[in-house]
Amino acid sequence: MQERESRQAALGLALAARLLPFLYGWEHYGDAPVRIELAERWARAPHLWRGFLEAYQYGPLQLTVLGLIARVLPGRFVGPRLLSFAAGMLSVWLLWRITLRLAEPALGPTAALVAACGLALSPLAIQSSTTGASEALFLALLLGAIAMVLDGAIVVPALLLGAACLVRYDGLLYVGLISLLWLRELGLFRSAALFLIATAPMLFWLWLNYHYTGDALAPIHHIDQDHRELAAMGLHWFGSCRYRAYCLAYWPIAVCGIATPVLGLAALSGAARALWTRSSDGARIVALAWIPAAYFTFRGAVLADFRPMSRFALVAATLSLPFAWSILQRFGRATLALTFLVLVATPVALAAVSWNRNGSLAEWARPLSPISSLPPGVEDAALWLRANAGADDFILVEGVWDYLDVPLIFAAHLPDDQWIREAWTTDFEARLLRHTPTLAVLLYQGNLHNDRRASPSAVESSLRFTFAGVDFCRQASFVYASIYRRCPR
Repeated sequence: MQERESRQAALGLALAARLLPFLYGWEHYGDAPVRIELAERWARAPHLWRGFLEAYQYGPLQLTVLGLIARVLPGRFVGPRLLSFAAGMLSVWLLWRITLRLAEPALGPTAALVAACGLALSPLAIQSSTTGASEALFLALLLGAIAMVLDGAIVVPALLLGAACLVRYDGLLYVGLISLLWLRELGLFRSAALFLIATAPMLFWLWLNYHYTGDALAPIHHIDQDHRELAAMGLHWFGSCRYRAYCLAYWPIAVCGIATPVLGLAALSGAARALWTRSSDGARIVALAWIPAAYFTFRGAVLADFRPMSRFALVAATLSLPFAWSILQRFGRATLALTFLVLVATPVALAAVSWNRNGSLAEWARPLSPISSLPPGVEDAALWLRANAGADDFILVEGVWDYLDVPLIFAAHLPDDQWIREAWTTDFEARLLRHTPTLAVLLYQGNLHNDRRASPSAVESSLRFTFAGVDFCRQASFVYASIYRRCPR
């Protein structure tokens, strides 16, 4: 197979796999709705971010780019997806290029095609590149930096790594690892230069956080606290031994889900072989992929202060794919046919069991599905609000442990000033003082009934409830969500 044919086939497959999710998906996972909302707020009056006070735990670079896009392209559903879409397509091409560089010349185009097709049809890669989440942009920046480091460059990959760190903070792990793993090839001076250039933007961002909050690491401390709470929840539900075993086995299993099961196993086996044989750049790529995974596994399985998520395993899966063909080439056509069949069937099956579906299987598949979706009832509630809420309505929305209030509010696409969000504790009370709610949304397992101002009946199964002396009567009920309006006097 020629290089040009290999590249075109991979990119064509990636494009085809992303069209329907791009058109019909909803922003849900990867904090996409919150990122876009924060960017829209910034876009109304662009300025230097005030650290954690405005960007919270999110990297400022993606928020800034999304804000600039919002000033050019109207609507919140197109611009952010176009950015992720472009980054997702670029990632497929960059992985193709990296694999071509790593593989033996005779096997290069085929190995590159297999790796790029694995990313092109990865259900999580499809989802992240068709919503406003951060993973696709981060992956493109990281792969671009790796590709250029393999070619011996310093300044441009350092700038790409610095940008990646301002998209997702775990980029700092890869800056340090790249500087150390390629120390012999780059030399001490050039490796140190790469590290310093890449970390300079993050140092400035840490200073901004210190200036405005008094804590340079405020975003990272917030993320750590969030994961400690998620880990505590996991320990409560699974018990100590089962939770630690879950964290220990999570990463390889997640990679087999992200890269699809058969190709994922081949990628894991090929990566282990490359590390064992110490195949120069190949071994370094594997170390770059799996040292962070080992660190997070230690935190989850031993310290029990971290909750692994499939999105964190996307880099490990992507950087393992270049080694899949070194294993698959040893098998016959039947194995290759099975690999391709499972590669196609996995995203299709995940979409089939989650799109427009309720139930435990749908909720299990939804975070990994190629098409980002909301539970049907939550989507219906959002569309009801969009159709029935007037410009003079103010909507009280309760918080819930699984954050379903966030995508519901985002999908309803009403002006920010109309929302009174219990989960946004920084301005919840202030908004209640300014406006008396005329509509309310209660969610399954929501928190409003714990508020002393709410009646015990403030749960989504009730026909009516009271909050702060205002009576609300149910107007519509959906799975997971009920909508209420102030009762007529």
